[in-house]
Amino acid sequence: MEENVIIAALKRSLNEGVMVSVYSSHIEPDKCSIGYIDLISSEHFIMKHVTPDGKSDGYIVRKIEDVFRVDINGEYEKNLELLYRLQKQQHQQFVKNNKIEEINLFEETLIFAQKNNLVVTICIDETENQDDIVGFVKNINVQGVTISRISLNGLEDGETSVFIEHIIKIDCDTIDEKKYMLLFAHKKN
Repeated sequence: MEENVIIAALKRSLNEGVMVSVYSSHIEPDKCSIGYIDLISSEHFIMKHVTPDGKSDGYIVRKIEDVFRVDINGEYEKNLELLYRLQKQQHQQFVKNNKIEEINLFEETLIFAQKNNLVVTICIDETENQDDIVGFVKNINVQGVTISRISLNGLEDGETSVFIEHIIKIDCDTIDEKKYMLLFAHKKN
């Protein structure tokens, strides 16, 4: 069976090590995520996210089924790739697994975040009727995750537990999560 054009484009980006723009928000169809594909499973991909000025911006995890457009080798991607290299940017090592097709990259990202004490943003409702869940991974198992939430002011804000299967997307250690981490660390001291 021939793989679809989206998966082929994501794999091409991974194999060639080129930057890619991925469109996956049906709410904001003109908005994209830009970076390097780091891992692909049968259901998800992890991207080394890059800011519009070519700086390392953590990781994002998305469902492949939500992607409706992938741009590779365009002028925008090439310019960002050059900026990234000129600024000597890099991302830390992420999940590595021999049976990558079979693993749940949402779960792997949550485990990585917990081990490295990184802030995550979890979205379970792309219609934005519910707020994103921002905080540290407290507990995780194959069914669900508990997040120790952080408020916009960097204060502890209780806990939220959700089923992993209900997660739509995860951001890990991006500029937004780093802001929460800075405020949280400041308020703790």
